[in-house]
Amino acid sequence: MKSSHQKVLFVNGLPVDIGGIEKTIMEVYRGINHENLLIDFAVRKPEKGHFHDEIEAYGGRVFNLFIKTKHKGNRRWNILMDLYFIYSLYRLLKREGPYTAIHIANPLLDGFSIISAKLAKVPIRIAHSHNTGIDDKSKPKMTNIYIRKLRIWFCKRYATHIWGCSKAACEYLFGKGIMMDKRTEVVPNPINIKKFIDSQFYDKSSIYKELGVCKDNINLLHVGRYTEQKNQLFLLEVFAEMLRQTPQVFLIIIGIGHLEKQIKDRIIELKIERNVLLLDSKTDISKVLAICDAFLLPSIYEGFGNVLIEAQAAGVRCFASDACQPEANLGLIEYITLDRGAEYWAKYILLKLNKDLKDLKDLKMGIDHNDLLKFDLSVIGPKMEEVYLNGSKYNSLFLKKNER
Repeated sequence: MKSSHQKVLFVNGLPVDIGGIEKTIMEVYRGINHENLLIDFAVRKPEKGHFHDEIEAYGGRVFNLFIKTKHKGNRRWNILMDLYFIYSLYRLLKREGPYTAIHIANPLLDGFSIISAKLAKVPIRIAHSHNTGIDDKSKPKMTNIYIRKLRIWFCKRYATHIWGCSKAACEYLFGKGIMMDKRTEVVPNPINIKKFIDSQFYDKSSIYKELGVCKDNINLLHVGRYTEQKNQLFLLEVFAEMLRQTPQVFLIIIGIGHLEKQIKDRIIELKIERNVLLLDSKTDISKVLAICDAFLLPSIYEGFGNVLIEAQAAGVRCFASDACQPEANLGLIEYITLDRGAEYWAKYILLKLNKDLKDLKDLKMGIDHNDLLKFDLSVIGPKMEEVYLNGSKYNSLFLKKNER
């Protein structure tokens, strides 16, 4: 029996697990009216992701496009799999539809989805850029580079909406002139802003005790998947240098990823293990922010950096590489170029913290709550829902709302 709800299909590629893009997708899901709209997911791997149970609790479904193959999607990618992907997605759209919209979360990997959506006559087709780079474990072959370009070409040809979480994210994926295209918009990633604002009023003594962290330290936080992009190995060099200058610093890292062993080994090599705490990616970030004096994000590239908004909403000072986007700065971010090196980063951060911690209350008061609210899922969710249902432009809805 087919649902009476209108439906959207998210093409995420990988299982919907814990990661920046996946968390953003789930915030969208939480922000819509589930009486009006259901969101299904198309993936190309058989593993069950962290959010799959929550998706199903809302009435959504997760479809593995390779479920009928022997490998179920667990094999080295090739052009034949791309062709099967297009065919399988088209069949899914026709069998489980009609879908009002398809939302492609990673066009660089899943851009051929737009062909299936066009053939299946899905009226609203969104290609969404979330980053300004890609982590290749090895140098990609020329055929892979060509196929990636072809995926983007099809997205630019057949998308009804071209989105990016920042201007740089739009231009990285779709080209320098893309902002002139009428279909292109910068759409903020949705965040539960209230949760992070409220973290300033948590019982800090109980959090210090739970985590085993001393309140007299300068407590620093980093959140990010353990990948080359997030640059945790450089972060450890910075922290080791800070520790040489003052013993009263402590670093908390929240994440998971393929570089975990390298990060743990480097912590031991630098002899900083007594001052570093690694927490699972399922940790409540708002709770940890409540006891931290600064947030560090030395990314090599960054499409936006949701964690920077979360940290600022919690009133925490941020130090980020200049690869992070300016749209994230609400008044509490200091940008530092990576070329300066670990020693400069360490000295600069300590100097700023020692000088400014006593003035941080005034800095927090300088944050415009209207700027924070434009990232809140209670604002973004209904607008995205309107796009999914009616094909409206996201920012025209924003303007109309402000004009009332």
